[in-house]
Amino acid sequence: MKKILFILVLSVLVVGAVFMIYLKSNPPLAIESYTSKQGNEAVKIIALENKGLRDIKLTQLLVNDRLPESTELVISKSEPFEAETKLEGNEHLSFHKLSQRTILPRQYIDPQAIGKEPQHYAVQVQAPDIRKITIQYEYLKIPFTLTAELQANK
Repeated sequence: MKKILFILVLSVLVVGAVFMIYLKSNPPLAIESYTSKQGNEAVKIIALENKGLRDIKLTQLLVNDRLPESTELVISKSEPFEAETKLEGNEHLSFHKLSQRTILPRQYIDPQAIGKEPQHYAVQVQAPDIRKITIQYEYLKIPFTLTAELQANK
């Protein structure tokens, strides 16, 4: 009986370890694109995509390993975030604190609900000389970190 219990516990631990290795090697959050706000190079709009199966909660964002002047989660109910996207006065965009809302998985977003439900997610970051972005987030209550080097003039 003790052998069966030992094998069962060992099997659960091995499956759990394999699952953690899989999650860490295939993180669910990805940066789709980034652009500067029109007329202001110190403000970047970084489009995000949740490739996982559950919601992602952003916890912190660092620019060049420091806290930026301001950060906001931007949710679009219509068009994706591009260089021409008008941010001010756009009724399909909403601005939130970083950890106020979660990012839905891409596969659960209904493209038929344009104008009614969130379609695209981004973070708006204001800081001088943005070169490196570090996003800390939680997925399945497990902390993750996404780091990206941004190219100049993008």
